[in-house]
Amino acid sequence: MALIDISRPIAPDTAVWPGDQPVEWRWTTRLHAPDGPAVNLGALRMSTHTATHADAPLHTEADGASIDALPLSSFVGPAQVVDVGAASEIRPEHVPASCAERLLFRTRASALAPEEWPEHIAPLLPTTVERCADCGVCLVGTDAPSVDPLSSSTLPAHHALIDAEIVNLEGLRLHAVSPGAYTLLALPLNIPGGDAAPVRAVLQPPA
Repeated sequence: MALIDISRPIAPDTAVWPGDQPVEWRWTTRLHAPDGPAVNLGALRMSTHTATHADAPLHTEADGASIDALPLSSFVGPAQVVDVGAASEIRPEHVPASCAERLLFRTRASALAPEEWPEHIAPLLPTTVERCADCGVCLVGTDAPSVDPLSSSTLPAHHALIDAEIVNLEGLRLHAVSPGAYTLLALPLNIPGGDAAPVRAVLQPPA
């Protein structure tokens, strides 16, 4: 089964939100270390919003659902990759008239190296979320680190997605993916009470 990995790697040089927890990786013990076990053991410390991740409503709303409460079915199933080119924002007209239940938007952010943090992104307009809801979309994904402008303090797209009961993936890497139909598999880690969770997202091309 051919799978396309659309996840960003998690490593100490992975770009994170300014001021957020950087990725810390260390070996707890190494194979054949003096007086150690006969195994390698690693330890990882990072933000729940590192690299490719899914947001929970709890991220932006005090009484919102946590990541473990989101329906897993939203993260698996038919998906469509849409290329918005150099557009400065993801507008309603970028939503295909006939689209899959899961829409993944490819912007200029897909070209970023894992260690690069963007100065500007193409945010998702709340009117675009309304258009997605009208089309029966259950998941929206973007290659940017957020669905809202990086400087936003009101996060209108996040709230619009919550109101529409659409889950969102952020930090995808779609630079090598052609627009079109796929099957998405992007399960978030089971973190009880979590505001977000890392995701290993892959696409399966049509047979």
